[in-house]
Amino acid sequence: MQGDFRFSPLENGLEFLLSSLEHLTAASSLATTSAIPATENAWNQKRHLKYALLHLCSSIEVLFKVRLKQEHWSLVFANVNKADNAAQDDGEFESVSFNDLMDRLVRICKIDLSEEQRRQLANLRIRRNRMEHYGAVDSLLAVTASVSTMVSFTVDFVEGAFTSDVLEQERRLINNIRGKLGACSAFVEQRWKEIRNDVDGFNSVIECPTCQQPALEVDAGSVKCRFCYHTATPQEAAHEYIIRVLGHESRYTVEKDGGRWPLSACPECGADTLVTKGVDLEAFCFNCGQHWAGSELSRCLDCNELYVVDGEEILICDDCFQARMKKD
Repeated sequence: MQGDFRFSPLENGLEFLLSSLEHLTAASSLATTSAIPATENAWNQKRHLKYALLHLCSSIEVLFKVRLKQEHWSLVFANVNKADNAAQDDGEFESVSFNDLMDRLVRICKIDLSEEQRRQLANLRIRRNRMEHYGAVDSLLAVTASVSTMVSFTVDFVEGAFTSDVLEQERRLINNIRGKLGACSAFVEQRWKEIRNDVDGFNSVIECPTCQQPALEVDAGSVKCRFCYHTATPQEAAHEYIIRVLGHESRYTVEKDGGRWPLSACPECGADTLVTKGVDLEAFCFNCGQHWAGSELSRCLDCNELYVVDGEEILICDDCFQARMKKD
């Protein structure tokens, strides 16, 4: 009779990571396979994409918790004050939420997570939740780009967050992961070779909310990503960008904390598809494709809409200025 197996949390996290890449590689290979009947091919490809995403999210959460537990075992409890060794051994406790998990890694473990990385992690979990619970539509190109980026981040996290003696036990797994990642990265690079000239020649290009590649083209009410073929109406694209790229959960959560929902009427075309980012009001319109630097826009004191600053700033837009003149 064989002995018991020991499932190390670090090994589990890395195995999930490797599995994610294996599924992604399988999905990519099916895209060029013609020997399998179309219906069966599509079913298999969809299944591989599903598990590539699910296993990546599981991997990141497990590896984050392993690093947190390395600092102190109680930190994986949602309420550290109720941490109990016996409950941990049994697995019967409420573990830390993902947002608190990231916060503790930064504050306590001194892990460097940039705002961009936190946004990408949040977007990955949103993609997973939409697919798992709400029947979202996704594509091979979009999932490949997203998963490849986040696997690369996760491998770098592992290499930086754990000591060499700890990692040496899992070196075989890490080497396998890097080998698989190279194949997926090559897939993304090849796609960019195919579209680079088109993207460089287009007037208005911005980061796609679906694949997160800077290949979303906007022109006269038409919105399409050259990388993953995602299409949307200007209104849909603006909303997706605010949620997935800027990382705002909803209009309610922004405004209840005293913030401003970053969507306004465009000074150029008048459509409610102008998205602003940052305190300097850098803006992009998802209807006409017009882009403004922060110094080029100001918010009117009368109507509260954005207007283009032309020469000396008078703090109100032209329409409100004319209305005041007529009133006087």
